[in-house]
Amino acid sequence: MKRTLIAAALAASLITAPAFASSDTFEMPISFDRDALTTPEGAKAQYQIIRSQVAERCAAENADMAIGHTFANTICTTRTMDKAVKSIDSPQLTQVHAARKAR
Repeated sequence: MKRTLIAAALAASLITAPAFASSDTFEMPISFDRDALTTPEGAKAQYQIIRSQVAERCAAENADMAIGHTFANTICTTRTMDKAVKSIDSPQLTQVHAARKAR
């Protein structure tokens, strides 16, 4: 039983290791309408625009991964959105992001 668990844990770590090794230090320009961030509806719309750009870039960053591609994209998108929202520093966008993460 212990050998089976150890083998399963080792296999899981080998599959997820590339996701943690992928670069999360890239820089990218993000296009959005700062004026639209002043309303809740505008912030939601801009959040989707920003998230789409981030998800596309993360997919490109992890395109060469054969195993763990989906997991790597999820981690990359989450981390990059955290950084982008913090960098943009809009209270409305921060609320949208927090609500999205709470799901």
